[in-house]
Amino acid sequence: MIGLSGICHSFAGKELFRNLEWSIKKGRKYGLVGPNGSGKTTLLEIVMELMEPEKGQASVPSALTVGYLPQIMDLGTGDLTVLSAARTSDRDEGEEGSEKPVHEAEKILFGLGFTGEQLSQKVSSLSGGWKMRVELARILLLEPQVLLLDEPTNHLDIKSIEWLEGYLGNYRGTVVLVSHDKYLLDRMVDTIAELEGGGIREFRGDYSAYLERKEQLAAVAEATAKNQERKLRAQRRFIERFRYKASKARQVQSRIKMLEKMEPEAPSPETHRTLEFDFPAPERAGRVVYEISDFSKEYEVSGGTRNVVFQNSPALRVERGDRVAVTGKNGEGKTTLCKMVAGVEGFSGQSRLGHNVTLGYYAQNQDEMLNPQNTVYEEFIGAYPLFSQTEARTLLGSFLFGASDITKKVSVLSGGEKSRLSLLKILVSRSNFLVLDEPTNHLDMASREVLRRALEEYSGTFLLISHDRYFIDSLVNRVWYVEGGGVETFIGNYSEFLEKKSRDSDDEQMPAEMENDEPRKKTTKALEAERRNRLYRELREKGIENMENWMLLSKKQMSNALSDLESRISECETEKEEMERLLANPETFPQSTNWEEKTRQLGELEAKLSALYGRWDEVSEHMRKNFN
Repeated sequence: MIGLSGICHSFAGKELFRNLEWSIKKGRKYGLVGPNGSGKTTLLEIVMELMEPEKGQASVPSALTVGYLPQIMDLGTGDLTVLSAARTSDRDEGEEGSEKPVHEAEKILFGLGFTGEQLSQKVSSLSGGWKMRVELARILLLEPQVLLLDEPTNHLDIKSIEWLEGYLGNYRGTVVLVSHDKYLLDRMVDTIAELEGGGIREFRGDYSAYLERKEQLAAVAEATAKNQERKLRAQRRFIERFRYKASKARQVQSRIKMLEKMEPEAPSPETHRTLEFDFPAPERAGRVVYEISDFSKEYEVSGGTRNVVFQNSPALRVERGDRVAVTGKNGEGKTTLCKMVAGVEGFSGQSRLGHNVTLGYYAQNQDEMLNPQNTVYEEFIGAYPLFSQTEARTLLGSFLFGASDITKKVSVLSGGEKSRLSLLKILVSRSNFLVLDEPTNHLDMASREVLRRALEEYSGTFLLISHDRYFIDSLVNRVWYVEGGGVETFIGNYSEFLEKKSRDSDDEQMPAEMENDEPRKKTTKALEAERRNRLYRELREKGIENMENWMLLSKKQMSNALSDLESRISECETEKEEMERLLANPETFPQSTNWEEKTRQLGELEAKLSALYGRWDEVSEHMRKNFN
């Protein structure tokens, strides 16, 4: 269908492609992956003939229809309305596609988050993110044979991403998708095309299968390299041992020639770096970390009108250990709420930080606060001068800044690198309450995983906004859903929240044009199955008393675990009583028994009982509050 042959190209002195060969096959759904800067966008531009490679060529049949959504574009929509712009068959010409009924355009626009009122709004009045949604709708409405989508979820909220996931999953054409959304890549694509080392390599299956295969290949490459090194060492030892022995001269010369031919194995392809990260432990906060009540917030907009974001909203509370995802459609007030909590945005109402709470805030424009003249190392050590050079390098390394990276000026860093540096500075600040507004923006897959692991190990409390469903689903135990001037609270992770919303008969019904429940139901079921299996394995392996995220268990799982706790408490009580009786009666105490060992075992039993009773109390209270 589409062929790339002998593609060579460099950018800013960096080689991106070296004799790259790739055939985009009919009907496939590709996930084009690779670290930031590997050339994903450039490759799509070469396919679209927007960029000419230094060598090689792209072959695209003239009769093939291709729809391309770039990351950045100048929308030439003039005074068209949203609906008219979506129906134009040629964006530059502004000609309306009469072959497409209005209701089909409305269905796609509703799916991408537009309301009925917005359809008659002029595109020129929209923000950049909403303009991109119009362009995406236009491309989808054309139903081209090939879709090339470069980060289409960048400006979408979670609900729109879920709709797009279902739409692309049922799309009959070929799709090449660049995305950092793991759930989207797992549920939509059937082939991963990886850019690495100047070439491209395909892996059949979804993104999770690709990661497993990469781990296997890395293990094989490492074993092969070690075996080659052993052979080289053996040859060198023979040469050194018999170099000056005349009787072995011919054999030595033969081994030298053999050694010259035996080149060391090329290093294995770099896998996703997932270095360990240890937070400097923050101080323990009070039980109540933050409270806000009876709050209202409004902005003055053009023409003297007021935009009401929140109106006399009821109380919200964050307690120690809470991990809260702030979700909702774009424009509902998620960022405003985070700014209010962080204390950088005024509002009417009451709020207070709890006892011994230190707040750290990551804003969407946090990168602008970096000093562009500093090197990466100077920027970090300037904020934390008490760290030794080794400690600073280790912490920077844990956020993927290698030895050559830390000497770079901040001014030359990519958006993702600046985000990583800003996040690291906040994460090591020993703040015990973090408010993070879109921390995953600009981060590639490897960087997101580093951040996810860091937050997973974090012992404090956090509130975050992210459109990465896998990221929030694996981290949070609370959801705040912002909608219609209020905030709905939910205990559990995002998958459980989706399940509740799907079965809640009191939810506001979507317009008929937006009804596309099958993809959403499949998404919810897949999310729920994944969550349920993960929690069940952890419960079975650790026991509820050793689980940090036990509150994410279902009512049935929690009830069964509570019964198991009661049985084990009874067993431990019986064992403890027998041991105390034995130790209290020296006459019946066997001489062969080690008194000190038994005393130590009794202490361990008492500690175990204390932990079991403590968790039993917590689980019982949680079930009383949330399931009765």
